Amino acid sequence: MFEIKHLNDVLVMNVTGDLERNNYRQFDSLLDQAMQNKSERVVLDLSGLAHIDYKLVPHLVERVHQIEEQGGEVKWAGGNDYISNIFKFMGFEEEVYPSVEDAVISFAPISEDEWQ
Repeated sequence: MFEIKHLNDVLVMNVTGDLERNNYRQFDSLLDQAMQNKSERVVLDLSGLAHIDYKLVPHLVERVHQIEEQGGEVKWAGGNDYISNIFKFMGFEEEVYPSVEDAVISFAPISEDEWQ
């Protein structure tokens, strides 16, 4: 369901399947751990996310705002149209990218050699 990796100084969390009440605590806990570990740049890879429980969207938005208040930054990557539109509607249009690579590059320029 959730896989974490680091690309340069960016934490990338791959979210697959459905994000629902029964697994949201685990998701939120991983975001909390990332901030405790000083991962200030986070990309949520939504390319494998099929569905999000609409009741969780306000909680997720609140969590992102908390991360931003602590000096962090969150970008969204690779969601299908349904998922991307949810986050755009919630006010994150400028933070939604077509791919993880695009989202990571948006933090700071990196060379092609560093990406590979």
